[in-house]
Amino acid sequence: MKRTNGERKVTTSKRARQAGLKRISRRHVTKPGEVKLSDCKVRVTMYLDADVLEYFKQRAAQAHAAPYQTQINSELRHVMEGKGNGSRYSSLVEDEGFIAAVAERVRERRAS
Repeated sequence: MKRTNGERKVTTSKRARQAGLKRISRRHVTKPGEVKLSDCKVRVTMYLDADVLEYFKQRAAQAHAAPYQTQINSELRHVMEGKGNGSRYSSLVEDEGFIAAVAERVRERRAS
C-alpha cells in the first residue's frame, strides 16, 4: 500500500480491531480429560511410498471423496483399532469355516 503525504499505513491487525475482531491465542488451554486425543489433529512430516500417496490422491479425486489425508488417517485408525488388515489373521482365527478347512487339510496330509 502506497502512502501519500499525511496518510498512515493501516495494518491488517488494526483493520481487524476496527472491525471488532480480536486476536485469539494459538494455543487453546484445556483441563485434563476435557479433550480426547482422537479429536486433536497433529501436524507431522513423514515419508510415504509414492505409489501409496498416489493411490490415496486418486481416491480423493473421485466425486464426494474425503481428502487424501483424511482417508490415510481413517485407514490408520482402522488398523490401530484392529478393524483393518493390520492384523491379517485375527479374523481368520474366529472364522469357524476357515478352522474347519484347515483341520480337514491337516487330516488329509496326515493320512497321506
